[in-house]
Amino acid sequence: MFSKIYHQAITYLYRYISWVLIVAILITACQGGIFHNPSLKSGLLPSTDCRVVEHAVGKTKICGKPQKIAVLEPKILSMMLALDVQPSAYADAYLLRLRQFSNPSQQIPYLGSFVTSQPINLGERNNPSLESLTLLKPDLILGLNSQENQLFSSIAPTVLIDNEENWQDNIKIVAKALDSQKNIPSIITLQEQQLQKVRTQLAPLVNTHPRVLNITCSQSMNYIEVIYNGDTIKLLEKIGFKPVLLADVERKLGARPQINLETLSQLDADIVIISTWVDNWDGKSTYTVPFQELKQKWSKNPLLHNSRAWKEGRVYFVDYTLWGGVIGPPIGNSLILKQLPSLLLSHSLFN
Repeated sequence: MFSKIYHQAITYLYRYISWVLIVAILITACQGGIFHNPSLKSGLLPSTDCRVVEHAVGKTKICGKPQKIAVLEPKILSMMLALDVQPSAYADAYLLRLRQFSNPSQQIPYLGSFVTSQPINLGERNNPSLESLTLLKPDLILGLNSQENQLFSSIAPTVLIDNEENWQDNIKIVAKALDSQKNIPSIITLQEQQLQKVRTQLAPLVNTHPRVLNITCSQSMNYIEVIYNGDTIKLLEKIGFKPVLLADVERKLGARPQINLETLSQLDADIVIISTWVDNWDGKSTYTVPFQELKQKWSKNPLLHNSRAWKEGRVYFVDYTLWGGVIGPPIGNSLILKQLPSLLLSHSLFN
């Protein structure tokens, strides 16, 4: 009797040890990458249709067509929507206290009218919620290289683009990650056609008023920055305008010179475009930039009345979210090109 019990105990012990060894081997193998499969970890079904996407910070293997996509940046959302793909989660430029974008047309400035899904709110783009990302279990995470976080790739395959690269190159990277490349030629062609149309419309103005000063100005007017680079500057130059820059500041990537009102009043420009923003928008009220308040402050400042642009009524106020490159091409560019003729061919409200 004792011998039988002894042999049964030994058998159970051997089985237990065997299971422990198998689990240990599996854990070690997974940690070592032997069994690593990003598609399985992210929820995608295994697929032989795999591709390697080269992006700003390396290479990422993606299998199949991602269905659950987390977008960490408005610029990426602009490209994604142009490719006719909808987000499952999104981190906006504004920090909104919402669990979900249940009414995106009202809650996501400009791009929301193109969103047909109700994406989970991941918070503000510079600090997206890792907890929400983990709970979502996305198939793919898309963002900028400035948002690089090693934890992203542990949650799902991650593709990051370089904000300084041409949008035409970046959208190809995003499209390959999404497995949605067929629309790229038509997107680029339509943008060029729209640009050519606006170039023709504004040609007479370019001939007589070519010098354009682009600045960003806070509502309090205690922060003024001359815009040196960005999507809007590129568009204006392609149309034929020449940017007004500071004589002592070299034009290079990253240059963002700040000036005071006195320096601003001394800059000679045919046209002045002032982008400003709304502070502390909660996403519940209607998105409205308080242009009128800033206009009144400008109209009361005698320093700014000496410029030719002011005297000719060619001072214009626009929304930084659209014109400051927060959204970006192709949708952002398209909306700016749509506004430009009516904006510049009608005189400022100061007239």
